[in-house]
Amino acid sequence: MYEDLSPYEIALANFGDAVGIIASLEITNKITPEDAHQRVKELYKQLKELRKKEKDTWNVKDDTKN
Repeated sequence: MYEDLSPYEIALANFGDAVGIIASLEITNKITPEDAHQRVKELYKQLKELRKKEKDTWNVKDDTKN
C-alpha cells in the first residue's frame, strides 16, 4: 500500500509528523512559539518546493490558468 506513494505524499506524511513534534516541543515549553513557527514555516517551504517539482509530472488539467 505505501510503496505506491509519490515522493510528495511521503514528504507530506513526514511534514505532518514533524509538525506534531514541533507542536509538542512548544506546548511543553522546550522551544518558543516563535521558534516553532519558524520551524514549521521552513518545513512548509520545503514541502511547497517539492510539490512544484513533482506537479510537472502530474497528468492533471489545471483549470486555474486561462
